[in-house]
Amino acid sequence: MLQFRRITTQKRFIPQIDGLRFVAISSVALLHLYAALETGIIPAPWSMSSDLPKRGVELFFAISGFILGIPFASHYVLKAAKVDLKQYFLRRLTRLEPPYFISLLVWAAVQMIAGHRHLGEMGPHLLSSFAYLHNAFFGAFPGAINLVAWSLEIEIQFYVLVPLLAVLFTIPPATIRRTVLAVLMLGSGFLSIGAHRNIHLRASILYYLAFFLAGFLVCDLYLTRREWKPSFRWDALALCGWPLVWYSEGNTGHILLPFLIVVLYLAAFRGRICSSIFSNRVITNIGGMCYSIYLFHVLVISAVRHVSTPLHIGQNFWAYYGLQALLILPCVLIFCGAFFLIIERPCMDREWPRKLWQSWQDLVSSSDPRARLRRASLHPK
Repeated sequence: MLQFRRITTQKRFIPQIDGLRFVAISSVALLHLYAALETGIIPAPWSMSSDLPKRGVELFFAISGFILGIPFASHYVLKAAKVDLKQYFLRRLTRLEPPYFISLLVWAAVQMIAGHRHLGEMGPHLLSSFAYLHNAFFGAFPGAINLVAWSLEIEIQFYVLVPLLAVLFTIPPATIRRTVLAVLMLGSGFLSIGAHRNIHLRASILYYLAFFLAGFLVCDLYLTRREWKPSFRWDALALCGWPLVWYSEGNTGHILLPFLIVVLYLAAFRGRICSSIFSNRVITNIGGMCYSIYLFHVLVISAVRHVSTPLHIGQNFWAYYGLQALLILPCVLIFCGAFFLIIERPCMDREWPRKLWQSWQDLVSSSDPRARLRRASLHPK
């Protein structure tokens, strides 16, 4: 039977987080689908803001702050074992790089074949993307190989800074620590306004730091909880708050959105209905393979839409959008689900490099006649 549940570090599985990942990746995919259909045969009712598809990315940044903050906060706040930094960085390397590198090669091959881009022209963009430096050299999008990789470069910047930022968890008592986090969120939000028009700063962690700190704040509240009784009040907050995530735009929205995310993520744990929804197995399975979906969804949407976009019923855009979603999104799930099972999920096993090396050694020794003779002499029938 196919197993879609992600493999977690130290067997720690928080279903609500994968449920939140589902919301984030759904936002990204649905808004990119809208953008793909915006200039289709049926005119779209409104032109999409360039900031709107990034809402799902900002949700992901807060999730990263939560997940990566847990081991450090557990050590500093709960006096758990110290984080082994060598293992921390090795885990990031073995977990994230193989799917990412493969996606870059697939994207490059498609652009060479379908987009008629020359390897000489793509070379600098490909090499800088491998090193997570495309944003620094070229900005987020001009000449990009994988159009969504700009956010992954920001994630890497955060991964490197986490051991330093985690010192915030050493601040006692909890009230002061959380106040400091909130003040830093607010301050980084205001500072990001200056980076709004700079293409390089806007494609860096400086512009998005408040979202990662929002994840830190949720992590602090989650780890130090005593008894969170599920309440419909949190469900009501979520019902009112989630639409605001995609409504807020501009500088004010960028400053206030991290605080709204804190409330909504807490509601995912504390709401009676929200906790149940975000723990649903189908939702958590799809959310759990969000990395694979994120890497390839634009590529699949672009490929399928060339076949599907002529199909429509009537002239209503939303009926057209719904039909295209029914045709395209299952293809996204099938392709990305296969990539998840074949590539990404095996990389979630922290022992996969050792196991792969052992398998290679076994394969080599099995093909060596001398090795077979030695084994036969050691184990005679």
